[in-house]
Amino acid sequence: MYLKYGTYRHADNEASVVILKEALFGPGGMIRGVRERWTIQGRLHAADQAGLTAAIDALTAAYGVPDRDVAFYTDDDQLTSHAIATADANGGVRVIVPPSFPEGKGAEYSTFRNYNVVLEAELLDPDATIVNWHETISFSGGGPQFAYLETIDGTPQKQLLKQFTTFHATQNGEATGAFAYPVPAIPLWPVAEHVDRRQVRFDPPKRSGPPGQPTYTEFKVSWTYTFEDAAPLAGLPTAWPV
Repeated sequence: MYLKYGTYRHADNEASVVILKEALFGPGGMIRGVRERWTIQGRLHAADQAGLTAAIDALTAAYGVPDRDVAFYTDDDQLTSHAIATADANGGVRVIVPPSFPEGKGAEYSTFRNYNVVLEAELLDPDATIVNWHETISFSGGGPQFAYLETIDGTPQKQLLKQFTTFHATQNGEATGAFAYPVPAIPLWPVAEHVDRRQVRFDPPKRSGPPGQPTYTEFKVSWTYTFEDAAPLAGLPTAWPV
């Protein structure tokens, strides 16, 4: 067995890898994907200190470049189930801990050197297209309107201005798409909407990945619709579309 990162191949049976997987949840409680972390530990060997220095430099240079495929291979060069293609990961395969050398005692850096490296990748579910969805509906108006006349000597006098007023409603919402902007909710009462007051806002997505190779997720859109009618307006917030 051997480990390969990009074009760099570890020596046979040199590296041991602990793989941890953590589910990623969106605000709505839906699983968005999995975060996978590889903790790599190994020992470089060489005939002398000069050879060991060259081996350390090669290891450091290889993991100094992020966004590379990583995989375990069998002795006959067959790909195993432990593999991550950087193209499938949100932001690519990230080097969280570059080559580090935690051991300093004994014969370290004579003919061997212990090292560790930590990689991480987010593998998002392509079917989890909506990350977040939230909407509120507020109501006002519809009753009589009154005011108080403040007198010079006496107490303020309550006066009826209108026996009936129009009914008002406001529909506010926001949604976040994993890979593209979601479609805003439709107005609940289209005939009663003040279309000239409609507001729809698009926020820039979240960027991941190394320079020159960006990936974008979490596309947020928000909306506000206002309504007015002579009859009562009744309704509930728009439910999640998926």
